[in-house]
Amino acid sequence: MVSTYLTFDLVNRDMQKSLKNIAGQTTVINDTKYYQDNIGKVKTVDEFLGNYRLYSYAMQAHGLDDMIYAKAFMKQVLESDLSDDNSFANRLTDDRYKDIAAAFNFGVSNGEGAAPQSNGQMDELFDTYDQTIAAQNDTLEEDTRYFKVMLGGTGNITNVDQLLANPRLRDYLFTAYGIDTKYYNYNAIRGVLTSDPADPTSFYNTAYGNNLDQYNAAKTEDTELAERLNLSTGIPTLQDSIALGQQKKTDLETQIAAKQDELNNGGPATLQAEIDAMQVELTKTVEAIQTDQTTLTTSQTRYTELDGRLVPIAQTDSRRAELATIISAGASDAPYLALMKSLAEDFSFNADGSVPAGGAVTPEKLLEIVGGFFNKQTQITHAEALFNQELFEQELKTATNVTDFINDPRLLKYIKVAFNLDKVTVVKSTIEQILTSDLSDPDSYANRFGATNPEYLDLAKAFNFNTDGTVAAGQAQDELQTSTTRSDYMSRWDDKQEAELDKTIKFYKLDLSAVKTLDDFLSKDAEKSYNFALQAVGLDPTTVSKLTIKSALKSDLSDPNSYIYKLKDERFVSLAKLFNFDPKGAVTRQVLLQSNAAITNVAKDYILRKSRFMEGDELKAARAKAQTEAKYYTDAMQRIGSRDELLADRKTLDILLISKGIDPSKVTNDFLKKAFNSDPADPKSFVNTQTDKRFAQIVGTFNFDSKGEIDRSSAGEAQNGGEVVATQDLYVRQMLETQQGEENPGVRLALYFERMSDSITDPYVILGDEALMEFFRVTFSLPGEIGNMDVDRQAKIVKNKLNLEDLSDPEKVKKLVQRFTIMYDLENSQNTASAVSILSSDGSSVGISSDTLWALSQIRMS
Repeated sequence: MVSTYLTFDLVNRDMQKSLKNIAGQTTVINDTKYYQDNIGKVKTVDEFLGNYRLYSYAMQAHGLDDMIYAKAFMKQVLESDLSDDNSFANRLTDDRYKDIAAAFNFGVSNGEGAAPQSNGQMDELFDTYDQTIAAQNDTLEEDTRYFKVMLGGTGNITNVDQLLANPRLRDYLFTAYGIDTKYYNYNAIRGVLTSDPADPTSFYNTAYGNNLDQYNAAKTEDTELAERLNLSTGIPTLQDSIALGQQKKTDLETQIAAKQDELNNGGPATLQAEIDAMQVELTKTVEAIQTDQTTLTTSQTRYTELDGRLVPIAQTDSRRAELATIISAGASDAPYLALMKSLAEDFSFNADGSVPAGGAVTPEKLLEIVGGFFNKQTQITHAEALFNQELFEQELKTATNVTDFINDPRLLKYIKVAFNLDKVTVVKSTIEQILTSDLSDPDSYANRFGATNPEYLDLAKAFNFNTDGTVAAGQAQDELQTSTTRSDYMSRWDDKQEAELDKTIKFYKLDLSAVKTLDDFLSKDAEKSYNFALQAVGLDPTTVSKLTIKSALKSDLSDPNSYIYKLKDERFVSLAKLFNFDPKGAVTRQVLLQSNAAITNVAKDYILRKSRFMEGDELKAARAKAQTEAKYYTDAMQRIGSRDELLADRKTLDILLISKGIDPSKVTNDFLKKAFNSDPADPKSFVNTQTDKRFAQIVGTFNFDSKGEIDRSSAGEAQNGGEVVATQDLYVRQMLETQQGEENPGVRLALYFERMSDSITDPYVILGDEALMEFFRVTFSLPGEIGNMDVDRQAKIVKNKLNLEDLSDPEKVKKLVQRFTIMYDLENSQNTASAVSILSSDGSSVGISSDTLWALSQIRMS
């Protein structure tokens, strides 16, 4: 008979051919095809265990055929959460159970684990929101710069058509004025921009101005009619009030005189208090008469003026009824007419559309337009902060009094933000009192409240307004004060917004936990979170219907003909990838490039590889660093959504390679690209023709479709596509080992050890695997009774006999397998004789076979 080593070498020398021979066997072909065709139909662990052909195929693939009967036990294994160290599979010493659990998606049973968003998807949403806001900011900043250059620079545009025909300029302008950027009348807008508002025959006046003037005149007349009516009843009331006041004044004067006479003629001293009280009352009465008289005079003058040009007062009601009709008819058009008026007044294009020598718009008006544009944005951006800074410093040059300066809401806001006073309790009058405080006066406003509000003192010190609010033009701040204010503002402009975002994110996380269906997400109760999610991908919740969003989120992302792709807008695709709703709107589990179990296994294997064979402080430090890097991988798998993204993240790939015992420095980006672009189901593909089969195993754990995107068609299935292929490969390998074992158990042990050697990290891995332990025992000629020893003593023997670090060296593994095959043959007397027979040979056929002698000659054990 052929020796164990030569049989092993024959099989192992061309493993691809050996595996191909097994894969071509009729039984293997039929079983593999059945598995491939039916595993995708399995949704639950009970369905899987109930289909014997599928279940036994997977069990054999993982070398667990002797446990096929133990379905209750295996259910606990398959349902284990591998990220939990205390889960059932993780508590078992045999890694085969963790491996089979990692190959399936049963980690959480009975539909649990389904969520509208996973933690990874939530983090991706928040990152996407930040990226969207950053991109919008960049766009706003560049568009603002462009608009100011084109409108502010002489000669950059030479006529009105260059403004309106340029989408970038036009949209900016329309946004600033609140004009619909999609639906507008080009000729009408052009006509208004080239109109002279003072010319009654201009396009503006004939098309809009006259109607606006009529509307405004009607409102003014109606207001004046109501005012005259109020005056007509108010004047007699004032006259009566004055008459009563005069009478009261006379009475008080008479009483005071009488009591004064009595006091002068020896009356009681208490009379003086009464006189003083009546004198106070007399003073108030006189002041009230004077106030009423002033109001009466003003009212009579106003009444006479109104009565002289309005219809007779008796016709007031009928005239107001007529005016009400005019006002009602024009109310809906009035805002648009007023908008047209603003355009006509703000721009100075010549009648022929050309730009006058002074420009189409004044510098001051240009800043107002830019400010109007920013007012239309939903949140403040860095671009607006820069604009606020520019506006503030420009106004400083001309400011002469504090009231005018802070009457501008934008400047007031700027000051409040810069000095950390952006609170509801701090109003405009507060700021004015601080700015007019004399810091040398301990009773000034800033000094009185500065002890508990140091920001008040900072603000007062930053400006130079006098106590009456005045300041010489250009002297409101010196250069140092302006520089400090600028620095404070630019460091705080988004503080409040960031705090609000933090609150929004916390609320979003809490809110999403209550979402159980797509309808829940679209309901009024989740509106805040719904809006946030849409804004994150750049969609405007006010312009996109919920029906569109509902259809998009129910779409099958793996089907190129599904509704979402007909929208031809990547923002909807991005949104759908961040949620987990099935075609019926029910919540499902997220589909990742790798299953959660596979991701967990990579992370654990990486930590083991990086801390392998270490002890003490070195082990502790290495493990801590490896855990951080493993978390990077875990997080990356939550956010990476395509093959291209994966290939672009070399750090993630390096962690993956190391977890499989591959040195990343020896693997090029080009090699990885070829490997990951291979079809793991095609035996002739690049990755499957590599000598090192670990690359095929790696690629097989990923879940790509033909385009390199996540294969979402496998959502809710028992296995991802890559794991199906990996299971098939394992099955063929196990069948090879099994069939070889039927002829020679030693060959099976050798093949098994050769496959598993690189995964051995400590002696206990060997002790926990009967096959590995038998390989070790035979290799080093140990008695079978070793298994009865204390486990720690067995581990010590393993460590003394075997340098585990050698297992990462293929050449040393090869020599170890050679030694095993020889010792196996000797122990089992295959083609050998006892030492006594050899020594006393009489020339018969008994002796050491030539195969064994050849194998012995190849070994140099240290």
